[in-house]
Amino acid sequence: MADAPRSLVNKCDFPQDLTEARQNPQRLIDGFNSQWMLRLKWIFATMLLIFCFGFCVLLLNLQDFCTICGKIFYSPSLRSATVRETFQLRPKIQCERNPPFLVLLVTTTHSQKEERNVIRQTWGKERLIGDKLVSSYFLLGAGTNPHLQGELIEESNTYNDIIQRDFIDTYYNLTLKTIMGVEWICTYCPQTTFVMKTDTDMFVNTLYLVELLIKKNQTTDFFTGSLRLDDGPVRDINSKWYINEKEFPGTKYPPFCSGTGYVFSVDVAQKIQNVSSTVPFFKLEDVFVGMCLEKVKINLQNLHTEPTFHIYKKPFTVCNYRKLVTSHGVRPRELYLYWEALRRSRDVQC
Repeated sequence: MADAPRSLVNKCDFPQDLTEARQNPQRLIDGFNSQWMLRLKWIFATMLLIFCFGFCVLLLNLQDFCTICGKIFYSPSLRSATVRETFQLRPKIQCERNPPFLVLLVTTTHSQKEERNVIRQTWGKERLIGDKLVSSYFLLGAGTNPHLQGELIEESNTYNDIIQRDFIDTYYNLTLKTIMGVEWICTYCPQTTFVMKTDTDMFVNTLYLVELLIKKNQTTDFFTGSLRLDDGPVRDINSKWYINEKEFPGTKYPPFCSGTGYVFSVDVAQKIQNVSSTVPFFKLEDVFVGMCLEKVKINLQNLHTEPTFHIYKKPFTVCNYRKLVTSHGVRPRELYLYWEALRRSRDVQC
């Protein structure tokens, strides 16, 4: 019988050959025992670390723990929402040749490909409304899944509408994502007249929005949306929007517009960018933008005498959706059906 391979023998601390093993079986047993004891020690140490980690989570409330984890993945500058790294992906456009009237900036995540595709077929499709050009772009941070990133690169090559930067794409980095969009506007498309920031779960009636903006006839120092004039920090630790007293010691936020959808003139974009690095970082994006507006003394305005920006889902009827700007919480299939229903019923009287 041939000897066992030397590499295997040494790893298991076996005797030098099988003959020696037969003559000294206790040594063979001791070798196995020492290896198992070493493995058990590593298993015990790993389980102890997991237990300690879990115990820390229990000691901290869940929201504070998520906040700490989020800060680990913030961009290098935690005290400033301005991110100066090179864009990983950005559209190849020349706004000066064909300036848009309205640019839609839509915050999204890597996994929301279906939502992006439906938006491209509906309210986000580049179109002329009258003689006003409307275009849309999607804002993302860096993902952790190489496969999804590869798909995103293909998507960018196909549609030329992806804006991405190298910060981890988490909910508490939404402020960075929004300021990234503002900076992109200021750098690559300052020729637009208006900018809208919104989300992928929104229905946006771009036709009615353009109509109202034309009627408003204010192209500077303008900011509108669903006005939040009396909101304060949520102290309920179980809330998604929980803010502790260290993050915001006051009882009332400065006026802001709900992050579900707000619209501003392009000069305001430049003002926000200019002050964003001097405003302490705040993880709630819409409140952070409100802090910037307060610093540059921009007052919020209503776009219409009737509510048009809805932060909740508005029940669908053609007449309801014809006279709104946003409705929140609309799923992709619903979005497509609502848009098609509006498109086919332009002659319906309300």
